Amino acid sequence: MPIIRTIHSPYECKLETVKAEMAVLGPPVIRVIDCGRYLFALEGCHRIAAAHALQIQPSLIVYRPNDEIDIREYDWYDAHYWPGTIYPASDVSYELSGRMACEYVF
Repeated sequence: MPIIRTIHSPYECKLETVKAEMAVLGPPVIRVIDCGRYLFALEGCHRIAAAHALQIQPSLIVYRPNDEIDIREYDWYDAHYWPGTIYPASDVSYELSGRMACEYVF
């Protein structure tokens, strides 16, 4: 059973909308970093929470610690805090680890 940790907690008002959409669209695709004991989600806190509530297994794109990630496409990216744009997945998970908000077991 994978454990997925998210960066943000979901907003309840948005979560209900995402759950309704997911019931029609099916499992979400989520990009995660394999951190050993858990997977760290780079995106999709609402989609993960909705999938968990609906008991739907998300489809995961898993980055290994040495895989390089272009971080510009994520909503948490801010050029003021990240001097570059491509980093090893382990560096990204380390830098974002203080933001971990929720944990879901699938």
